[in-house]
Amino acid sequence: MPETSVLTISNWSVGYLDQPIVKDFSASFEAGTVASLIGGNGAGKSTLLKSIFGLNKLFAGEMSFEGQPVHRLAPADRLKAGIAIVPQGRCNFPQMSVRENLLMGGYVLSPAAAKIAFDKVVTLFPMLGRKLPEMAGNLSGGEQQILETAMVLQINPRLLLLDEPSLGLSPLMQSEVFETVDDIRKEGVTVIMAEQNVFGSLMISDRAIVLELGRKFMDGPAREVMYDPRIRTAFLGGDPAHADIEQGVLQ
Repeated sequence: MPETSVLTISNWSVGYLDQPIVKDFSASFEAGTVASLIGGNGAGKSTLLKSIFGLNKLFAGEMSFEGQPVHRLAPADRLKAGIAIVPQGRCNFPQMSVRENLLMGGYVLSPAAAKIAFDKVVTLFPMLGRKLPEMAGNLSGGEQQILETAMVLQINPRLLLLDEPSLGLSPLMQSEVFETVDDIRKEGVTVIMAEQNVFGSLMISDRAIVLELGRKFMDGPAREVMYDPRIRTAFLGGDPAHADIEQGVLQ
């Protein structure tokens, strides 16, 4: 596994209005890995993810990306630095074609760079190449999630933040989305993912961070966290020694 930290967060307290939601969070994320943020509703997963991109209020703490402080940068400047986010819910242009959506994803690039980026994501996600003329809004939920991820990947982020990428999808589509995350990691992109589908996310993650009431409750290798009795009982239902641990969305 790579040993270079791409993102370091120290004593991080973030939230909205006058109260932090995530408190005193510290962690470093290694380059080219997938980390899952797991926890119950209201645990602070989405708040933490958004804060890395600068979308909420910073109360205290520091953050560095590739060795440079970024915690005071605006979201647009974090994007330029190489940090990108795919937020929860649909965020494409539903009445535009898949091709047009992908072109919009690369609108900040020069024409030559945009062509290279377009070809790269169509190669990475062949499904998009087959559906270029279709309206984005006519794609399945999983296909739209992949499209939105491809739109962001065109600007070549080194850190990709995914907020609930499998939310509301069928088991088959969840499987495709998680396979997509694995493919992105193979391209060398670091991924931090907030996800309610604990089993599916842990199966393709290198690391898991469990949040509880805005604080870090557990942090370790994904498989160790998955087999921890407390996590198994809270999120996966039952004894991890039983055969049902092998039943999941990735079958």
